[in-house]
Amino acid sequence: MPVPLLALLLLALALGQRLVSPEEVARSQVIKKALPAVVRIQGTPLSAGEGNVVGTGFFVSPLRLVTNYHVVQDLTDLTVRLYDGRTFPAERFAVDPGIDLALLTVKGVQAPGVLAFSKASTANLPLGMGVVVVGFPYGQGPLASYGILSGVGPLEVPTPDPSIGAEVGEYLFTDAPLTVGNSGSPLLNLQGEVIGVVADVVGGPSGVGGIGVAIPAELAAQSVEDLERFGIPQRGWLGASLISLEELPPVLLRAVGLTTLQGAMVDRVEPGSPAARAGLRGASRDAQGRLVALGDVILAVNGTPVKDKVDVVRRIARYRPGDRVRLTLWREGRRLEATLTFMARPRR
Repeated sequence: MPVPLLALLLLALALGQRLVSPEEVARSQVIKKALPAVVRIQGTPLSAGEGNVVGTGFFVSPLRLVTNYHVVQDLTDLTVRLYDGRTFPAERFAVDPGIDLALLTVKGVQAPGVLAFSKASTANLPLGMGVVVVGFPYGQGPLASYGILSGVGPLEVPTPDPSIGAEVGEYLFTDAPLTVGNSGSPLLNLQGEVIGVVADVVGGPSGVGGIGVAIPAELAAQSVEDLERFGIPQRGWLGASLISLEELPPVLLRAVGLTTLQGAMVDRVEPGSPAARAGLRGASRDAQGRLVALGDVILAVNGTPVKDKVDVVRRIARYRPGDRVRLTLWREGRRLEATLTFMARPRR
């Protein structure tokens, strides 16, 4: 419920003359509320010779906290440090590499504060809205930074591991200063709700002058619910490896009558997967593994043309078990359609 302007101004006077606007008061209150819920995450790398790795996380329930998968994927002996300096052991509860999220359990303490995900749709977030980030840049902190929501859209720059976060269709972008150690920080609106989970910083040395990248809250909240209930995410999955058309030899594309580089070829199909049940066909390879015949080429998902394999994965990930989608395929020189029915992901 919005706080009346008069109440904000009175609060500003109570807090001191340095807070001179309602926005400053709101920002200060958001930071004050977030501090007890935000933790520093630290662990020992599995690879010898590397120093300790630090990141950020935040409590979403009394014993569970959220961070990035890439923060904890190669760490052992996980610990979290609270805002008051106390340190406690933690362990992975479940992970979701597809959107770069991990859910941790903290031992020996209940959360001194909990943050809630915003229920607002990403599409309804106004560009230019004020945002706050609270985290541990370089392990220091907790420290807060402030900026605006700069944009919403796909991440189109290369990442160290393209398989991590491959199922995020649209990210939130912010100009709030972020750097190493901020991964896993909450991106908050001025009502104190989490609208995103910081995942990366692109551009600039060590993020200086860069743009912050965050996983939208609606996607993160859905993942947390899935991990709590099932231990694995329940977004749509194809069950097939893909190759973008632009990666394939042009002679093979011409041989089947394809004149476009927009799309993705099905390379291998997992038995029992949604792709297998829909009758999708994989590629043929010789004894040395060389491609000799193309598999089905996915041209569109529910009538929307796809650009490449990443685009296919992102579009498929929007669906849930039981949903059905129509794939437009190119097979042996002709266009056809197949219906894909999604099912729960298997435990690995």
